[in-house]
Amino acid sequence: MLFRILLIILLCPVLAVSQNNTLSGKISEIKDDYIYLHTFYGAENKRLDSIQVQPDGSFTYQFQNNAYKGMYRLRWGKNQMMDIIYNDENIRFQTTNNSIVDSLVYFHSPENQLYFDYLQKRNVCEFKLELIYPLINMYPKDDPFYASITKQYDIVNDEMSEWASSIVKQHPNKFAARLIRSDYTPMPSSSLNEEQHVNFLKIHFFDNIDFNDTSLLNSNLFSNKTIQYLSLYQNNRLDKDHLQVEYIKAVSIIMEKAKNSPEVYAYVMDYLINGFSSYGFEKVLTFIADNIDLEDQCIDEEKKALLEKKVDSHKKFSIGKQIPDIETIDLKGNSVKLSSIESEYTILLFWATWCPSCKGLVNDLKKIYLPDNHHKLEIVAIAIDESKDELEKFINDGDYNWINVCDFKKWKGDLVQQLDIYATPTMFLLDKSLAIQAKPITYNELTNELFKRNVLE
Repeated sequence: MLFRILLIILLCPVLAVSQNNTLSGKISEIKDDYIYLHTFYGAENKRLDSIQVQPDGSFTYQFQNNAYKGMYRLRWGKNQMMDIIYNDENIRFQTTNNSIVDSLVYFHSPENQLYFDYLQKRNVCEFKLELIYPLINMYPKDDPFYASITKQYDIVNDEMSEWASSIVKQHPNKFAARLIRSDYTPMPSSSLNEEQHVNFLKIHFFDNIDFNDTSLLNSNLFSNKTIQYLSLYQNNRLDKDHLQVEYIKAVSIIMEKAKNSPEVYAYVMDYLINGFSSYGFEKVLTFIADNIDLEDQCIDEEKKALLEKKVDSHKKFSIGKQIPDIETIDLKGNSVKLSSIESEYTILLFWATWCPSCKGLVNDLKKIYLPDNHHKLEIVAIAIDESKDELEKFINDGDYNWINVCDFKKWKGDLVQQLDIYATPTMFLLDKSLAIQAKPITYNELTNELFKRNVLE
């Protein structure tokens, strides 16, 4: 009995260690002392840990017992990165810093080898089809060569489809196989013309995607497929308003496909709202706000509250609505009240010195902030910063003499919270009654709105 107890005690540490799988890699010619392991939640990456790199480029990392199964990203240098899949197995690979993909070799990890093989085969297939397809559309159908190119197109297409299907069937328990299943898009046959080709993709694009597989949120699958589907509705010949009409068609289909999986639905809706907000597509955002269904969705309460806040924010501060009559103190100690500004129009700008695109925007705004035009236009710039010294230096160096405001609380600032600001730069063009006339994203969009209103000549 004593022997059995001692044996169990001796084996317990061994069993505990064996549950921790190891990531071992070697990146030749790497010059960094550390690489950084990031997690995935859709398109979002968060740093999980840092891993020390040995002089020869090798490193080792031990996954925790509770590490999620899915995709992780290794980052190093300025823009170097590679993605790996973890699914309760040891991973061992080697590559070269300046040729990550071409020199990548997996010595151990069936998951990663499977997904790597798929990506290579998919890329070759897509490259071939992209070369052949224009020929099919342009080449005379009565020429014997036409039959050859259409046949070759269908051969490449069918081979890829059959290969992807066989991988999924052979490895039903692998995360990589589920990722491949949802990533592979059925391609139309060569017999369809260009319009039919696009319509086929619009109808069948989501055939293989399992929206109920929430583990795929631990990858960039849903964000990538959302962007790819929206691209089917992209048309460079359309103006912004008509393009938004097309995107609304796409969004309505995405919403319908994702609605039965609460967590995926919430993520995709948030991703769409953030994306269309960054491009100032107000009509699309209004459609989402009017049609999103969060009432019956059993999702994480914190995520649900944040998403509801974004939706409510759009409804409250859409074009035509009035914003609150802000009262605050500027950096010079003067009292500021929006309704007291005498200009016909006011640009209300939320920006930050740490935001690269903001710096270019505020510099451009100097071009239209003219001393003899203040009766028509005023600018109130609310900085989302923490350091008073850095902000004042930036403002003084740039000679930005409009109304500058900051409470140095960053995203917890009173005005940021009051107007539900969650991105920089954010602009509102207000009239004298504080009604929102436009929510331009770029300087060019802003100047177009100002020319329409004869603020600029």
